[in-house]
Amino acid sequence: MIICGIIVEYNPFHNGHQLHIEKTREKSRADLIVCVMSGNFVQRGEPAVFDKWSRTMCALKGGADAVIELPLLSAVQSAEGFASGGVKILDAIGADYISFGCETTDLTAISALAGTLAKEPRKYKRALRENLSQGMSFAQARMNAALPDAPKALKMPNAILATEYIKAIKKHKSKLEPIAIQRVGQGYHSSDISTTLSSATAIRSAMQSNHLAEAFVSMPNVCADYIKEQLLAGLTPVFADSFDKQLLYRLRVGGTGYIKTLHEVSEGLENRIYSAAKTCSTRAELIDAIKTKRYTYTRISRILLYALFGITRDMVEKHNRKKVNHMHVLGVAGQSVMSTLADACKVPLVIGKSDYYTDMDLIATDLYALTQKKEPFNRAARDFTQRLIITK
Repeated sequence: MIICGIIVEYNPFHNGHQLHIEKTREKSRADLIVCVMSGNFVQRGEPAVFDKWSRTMCALKGGADAVIELPLLSAVQSAEGFASGGVKILDAIGADYISFGCETTDLTAISALAGTLAKEPRKYKRALRENLSQGMSFAQARMNAALPDAPKALKMPNAILATEYIKAIKKHKSKLEPIAIQRVGQGYHSSDISTTLSSATAIRSAMQSNHLAEAFVSMPNVCADYIKEQLLAGLTPVFADSFDKQLLYRLRVGGTGYIKTLHEVSEGLENRIYSAAKTCSTRAELIDAIKTKRYTYTRISRILLYALFGITRDMVEKHNRKKVNHMHVLGVAGQSVMSTLADACKVPLVIGKSDYYTDMDLIATDLYALTQKKEPFNRAARDFTQRLIITK
C-alpha cells in the first residue's frame, strides 16, 4: 500500500489542482492520494471562499482519495508553521510520499536551501540580521541570507513552500520522500482569468466581481457543476472583507495590551496596529495603513486574523510542540478508503461528534457559518453534525 500526501488549501479547487493530482498519482504510483487541507480559514489570513466540506467534495471529484483537515492553528501560520503542521499529519497517516507543485523540480537545490534554513549556521544568522536591518521583509531577508545567488525559481511562492516542506521533513526526522511536480499555467499571484489554468487568486477575484462563468472555466466541469448546485442551494462565497466589523471591534476593545500578545506581533507593531484600528473602517484600510516594506501584506493579514480569533504566540507555540493525536476526516472516495486509512493511521480517525476537536477549530466553523444565510451552511456546531462525505 503506497500513500502519497498533498498539503493543500484548494481555495478553490481548479484545473491546475486536478492536473497535480493526476501527475502525482502517475509519478508516485500511489494507491491513495490523501489531501491534508486547511479548514475554513487559510494561510494568507483570510476565510476560504467556500467552506471546508464544499472544497472537500471538489477535491474528491477532482481525483483525491481522502481529505483530512489541517487544524486552524497550523493552517493560518506562515509557511514554516503551515508546512510543519502538514508534514506531522502526513507522518501520522503513515504516508510514504509528499507531493507539491513547484516552479522548479530541482530537489537538490531545494534540499540544500532547506538544510541551511534548518541548521541556521552562524554566517546565515549574521547575514539575516544585516538584511533585516536594511528593512527587508523576513521572507526576503531569510532567502537572501541563505542563498544570495538563488535562481528566480527558488524565490517563487510554491518553491518557498516546498523548501519549508523539506525543512519540516528534516526537522521531524520524517521518512516522507518528496515529489516535485512542475507547476504549469498562470503564476501564483496572477489575476489573468482568460485561460483554463488560471490561478486561485484570479478565480476568487472573478467570483468576487460576480463573473462566475469566467471563474468556472478554470475549474474541472464536475467541480464547477457541484459548486453551481451549492450556490443554488444557498451557499454564499466568502471573501476577505466578511469580518471587517468583528475585527475592528476586537482591535479597538482589546487595545495594545491585547494586540501585543498575538502571534507574529513584535517590535512595537501593536502600537501601529492599534493606531490604525482607531481610524480605519475596513480590513483593507487597516492593511494599507499598517504594512511597510518590512511588514508585508500577507504578514499583516495573518496578524489581523489572529486578532479576530485571539490567537496568541503562546497558543501557537504550544500547538507546534504537540504531537498529532487525531485526524479529522472530511471525506473519502469510498468506504473502503476509510478502512484503509484506519489501518494505516497511527492515531484515531474522527468524524462527527468528538472530544478531540480543539476550541479554535470549533470557533472557526461557527464564525464562518455567520457569513451564510441558509441551512446547512449557517448551522452552528456543524463539525458535530456533518456526516462524512463519501463519493463512491
